[in-house]
Amino acid sequence: MINFWQIIVLVHVFSMLSWLGAMYFNLVLLFPMYRSRAGNGYAELMQAQGTRAAPLLYALIFLTMVSGTALALHQGINLNSTSFMLKMGTWVGMLAMHLYGSFVIWPRVFFALDSEKGALFFRYKISMLISATLGSCAVIFSYLTK
Repeated sequence: MINFWQIIVLVHVFSMLSWLGAMYFNLVLLFPMYRSRAGNGYAELMQAQGTRAAPLLYALIFLTMVSGTALALHQGINLNSTSFMLKMGTWVGMLAMHLYGSFVIWPRVFFALDSEKGALFFRYKISMLISATLGSCAVIFSYLTK
């Protein structure tokens, strides 16, 4: 029978991997496909996708943080340890870049001229790439520091 803490582990792993999968799927497949297929409709597709994905991505980030902190406390991990601080640092950086892309760059896209949107989309994609890379580093640190 699965106990409560095994469910929390599953929530933690599922939420982090789902978030990373969504980020890399968007960056590697979806956004380039929009650009190549949509022509002038590129901006509208990007805006629609970003608006729909944001609540799910933030829910996954929240679940990752809450479940990871609960697991660390349950397992008696020293919250002042270098490994925990390194992982939390990557998580905070991941969240900060995601928030920057979502709440600083993304709103500018809606009010930008068509000639400005390309550069804004590029900055948005870079912020999301950095965020996903930091999330990947958090996963790697989890395995290396056990």
